[in-house]
Amino acid sequence: MKKYLTRLAAALLAAVLLTAPAGALTVEQALELLEEIYYYDIPEAAYSAGTVDAVVEALGDPYTDYMTQEEYEAFLGELEGATGAVGIGVAMEYTEQGILVTEALSGGSAQSAGLQAGDLIVEVNGVSCVPAQKLHRDLILGEEGTTVVIKILRDGEVREYSLARRPVMLPNTQIRLLEGGIGYIDCSTFGQETGHDFAKGLQEFDGMVDWWVLDLRSNGGGYTDSAVEMLSALAGPGRYLYYEDAEGGLSYQGSPEGGAASRKPVVILTNGYSASASEVVAAGVRDLERGIIVGSRTYGKGVAQTMCDKELFPEYFDGDGLKVTFARFYSAGFNTTDRIGVIPTLLVDDAYAGAVALALFGREDESTVSLVMGGTSYFIDPKTDSEVLAALFQALPPQAQVFYDADGVFRPCTPLVAAESMGVSYSSRWFTDVADSGYADAINAMATYGLLNGLGNGKFSPDGTLTRAQLCSMLVRVLNIRYSGANQFSDVPDNAWYAQAVNTMAASGLVNGVGDGLFDPEGRLTQEQFLAIMGRVARFINVWIDSYGDWLESADAWLDAGQTAALAPYSEWAKSDVAVLAWGIEDAMDGNGDMLYTQLGNIDPEAAVLREEAAAGMYAVLAGLEILP
Repeated sequence: MKKYLTRLAAALLAAVLLTAPAGALTVEQALELLEEIYYYDIPEAAYSAGTVDAVVEALGDPYTDYMTQEEYEAFLGELEGATGAVGIGVAMEYTEQGILVTEALSGGSAQSAGLQAGDLIVEVNGVSCVPAQKLHRDLILGEEGTTVVIKILRDGEVREYSLARRPVMLPNTQIRLLEGGIGYIDCSTFGQETGHDFAKGLQEFDGMVDWWVLDLRSNGGGYTDSAVEMLSALAGPGRYLYYEDAEGGLSYQGSPEGGAASRKPVVILTNGYSASASEVVAAGVRDLERGIIVGSRTYGKGVAQTMCDKELFPEYFDGDGLKVTFARFYSAGFNTTDRIGVIPTLLVDDAYAGAVALALFGREDESTVSLVMGGTSYFIDPKTDSEVLAALFQALPPQAQVFYDADGVFRPCTPLVAAESMGVSYSSRWFTDVADSGYADAINAMATYGLLNGLGNGKFSPDGTLTRAQLCSMLVRVLNIRYSGANQFSDVPDNAWYAQAVNTMAASGLVNGVGDGLFDPEGRLTQEQFLAIMGRVARFINVWIDSYGDWLESADAWLDAGQTAALAPYSEWAKSDVAVLAWGIEDAMDGNGDMLYTQLGNIDPEAAVLREEAAAGMYAVLAGLEILP
């Protein structure tokens, strides 16, 4: 596998850059680097900046950053995730009963004193740790050589220890075996060796487990090489990450050889702080159908950075560094995570994610409810707490394959029936007024994943029409994008409930105004407008669809007679985007009741779009691109 692609790409630029004496980066050098590498356009304000920090600030890019030598060294240490913490040397989890010790780390005073996994720290220096919080962990940490007094609960007995604080190296990837044949991998960041350590751990323990749980919660990313190695260990050879540079060129990272280290099912845990390389892995597992994702929607960092430093540009740097956004990246299935993030298979509250994942690993001979997700059967553990089960059933969309044990035979059922069969009461996310809609499953799927706002009281009003402003409000929620600039339209009041949504969608280029600085927010949305917008959304998300759409711009001669006739009623400005939606996502247009249309020829381009049609159309794009199941 090719290592350090981003560093290599930057190194190739060194030959064309002007030479200068070694030292801290100057404004002129920073601008020169940005002109060669930076993914976005450089604003004029950057060229009048007086300092490198001012240049970076003018870019408005949260991921491009200049670091002094001290800051850069600290950044690299954090990236590796193996910085020395001064404490007693335990891996821990916060629980309602106290701080749960999950591992006594080698070299720590806790291990020397005999602490072990399963111990509960219930008191630190006289302060109760029940329930446990981060502040209690902070009490354990301190200066090297000092002592801390803790009380632990083991087998119903409280024991007291006085432990010395020592520096302990904390690995960024830890593997431990849980009951029930579960291999639990906690990955806190993606350092240079993370992918290798992950593959090695799979090989070592794969014969001892039936399931793998990969915890990427609050993992902000790191080296994408390691993310690709991780996917290779799970799926074998393949292309797992695509980069689009400022010129629109595509490159990729992958593994050309070698088998997977494990073929066991994988459950990935995510939250809103899972970002960058974490999203590469989560999206890859989704796209490759290697497992499922449990937790909350990820952060949405879909752009890649390269480090410009003394190693690559010795004539520019002397220990300092410039981190530069150089590309947008796409997953194994050609989908971006930029802003949209990764939407979990089971979208559950962070407080329940870990427990919901473990609830999936019940024994077949004990379970009365099973699920099939990603081609794998899961049997719900009947010993699971009812609140956890309620969170699980609430996260199931109508498309989920759910079964309950009826006299020894598992039969298909709804999440409600499954919950009732286990004596669990839960509040469904589905709307109460869409049962008679032909698109009920699509609407309720969008609701399950938190992608639709109803009208309140659990209602959606499927037969209602949709204004241009209302569609913008829907789409910013789906795409998870925001705009903080000036108002772009004279007919959009600054204090209007839809102002930010309208300006966000206009700034993204996905929804256009009507001319003369107007947007017509209350205007009726037509079928033609809606289909064209959804075609643009598909192109925004998927780089293959985007390339396909560019080809269609000049491909009239290649369309068959039926396709040409179907597009004939549409305006010239809309044809390319409409065709992308219809023929770029063929599987999403199969007329199975969840989708919007079966044939373009059946649609009146000037007809109004109903709310149910809009929900179904958005689901068609997300499901067709396999972002949703």
